[in-house]
Amino acid sequence: MSLRTPLCELLGIQYPIVQSGMGSAAGPELAAEVSRAGGLGIVAGLGVTADELSRRIRHVRSVTDRPFGVNQWLHTELRPPVDPARVPAATTRAVQTQLNVFRERLGIPTTHAPAPGVPDLIDEGFAVILEERVPVWSIGLGNPDAAMVRRCHERGIKVMAMVATVEDARAVEANGVDIIVAQGGEAGGHRSTWLKKPREEANVATLTLVPQVVDAASELWKKRLLESDGGETTLTEAYTGLWARSLRNRFTEDYADSGAPVLPTLMQQRAAQDVFAAAAQQHDPEYTALYAGQSTGLVHDLPGAAEVVERIAREAEAVLVSLRAMGGAR
Repeated sequence: MSLRTPLCELLGIQYPIVQSGMGSAAGPELAAEVSRAGGLGIVAGLGVTADELSRRIRHVRSVTDRPFGVNQWLHTELRPPVDPARVPAATTRAVQTQLNVFRERLGIPTTHAPAPGVPDLIDEGFAVILEERVPVWSIGLGNPDAAMVRRCHERGIKVMAMVATVEDARAVEANGVDIIVAQGGEAGGHRSTWLKKPREEANVATLTLVPQVVDAASELWKKRLLESDGGETTLTEAYTGLWARSLRNRFTEDYADSGAPVLPTLMQQRAAQDVFAAAAQQHDPEYTALYAGQSTGLVHDLPGAAEVVERIAREAEAVLVSLRAMGGAR
């Protein structure tokens, strides 16, 4: 198969649509609903133990026989995870000092303790993907080496990698992936690179293809998405230590204004976890990670995942019919 082969032909899905994994939002229920509707549902595997990942995979299979995938991050700072002891004390102190500003506003205890380390779960998760023969192994923020790709192919597993630059696309193609997903700079969430690059380096815009609304997003998140337009997003590293596009709020703006550094990949998120938890409990969007793309201005309602897939398919079919009519009129 060529990398130019349509996704639907490679995977046997009805429509060439991908619902990418979004952390805890991309659970088995959402993945199954997208796959049942004719798209490709993706289960998030980041930070998930082998037992939990097996449970999620089997849950999807219990409710649909359609193709689906499991997503992992292969970022270099996660293979293996950065040891908290290697983080300079001055960096930890500066990060926690700024986070303490947010903690005081939310009425929770302050701390200057080092952030917990990130668990090393990539290898055990990959072993589960191989054992379960998941139809698609989806990689975000990483370049799978040729040996990993080969092990997937030996088990009939397709390999899909998300990239944000032409250079990275060439790299994953050289390692034999089946599908390349190009992520434009306007897309929501993290920049899909495996090395943390300067803020604007992986920010080349593409046409915004479709607005994606997921059922598992919180009501707070949905409300802010509906109230926002594309100009209200920003690239921030304050949530996880990696650049990600989200809606602007006091967390992103005050953290940037403070000049505080950030901790290594995902350690930053673990340091701020109590802030995020308190904000969620208090329904405070100003200290919540509201990942969103520049297409937020195109979102005007909150359909279910299946309806989103069906609506996109209908709109695509209408465009194709229009193009055929234009061609016949010449």
